[in-house]
Amino acid sequence: MKFTCKNCKKDFDEDYKDLFKLVKCPHCKEEEIVLNSIKQGILPPEAGFGISYWEFEDILEEGKVSFLKKFFEGEFDFHYSRTEDEFNLTEKSGNKVDLKSIYKKTQEDGKLQRMIYNIYYILLQGE
Repeated sequence: MKFTCKNCKKDFDEDYKDLFKLVKCPHCKEEEIVLNSIKQGILPPEAGFGISYWEFEDILEEGKVSFLKKFFEGEFDFHYSRTEDEFNLTEKSGNKVDLKSIYKKTQEDGKLQRMIYNIYYILLQGE
């Protein structure tokens, strides 16, 4: 995949198979990078890997369950599960999670933003 570093503005190619890997610029070692182009002409927003709230809900409703479990358990200590009809995102205590606040956190934190965008990208690829 082709990336551009936000810091030094240099382009580089990187093999990117692990959704939870942070890509670093090989020139300046910065982690704030932008994916230039991905399959099927889908382009991430210029500001980074942000997604809309409805795209966030799509991820929870249709994204790969194993990726979502790893993401929510590892980053938030939440439990994620899904049946055919609905998804559940709860705290370990069993309380429902406020989706809007979690969405906001994923869009404010660069690492979380990249991780959730990568899960969305896989959903778009149909894998």
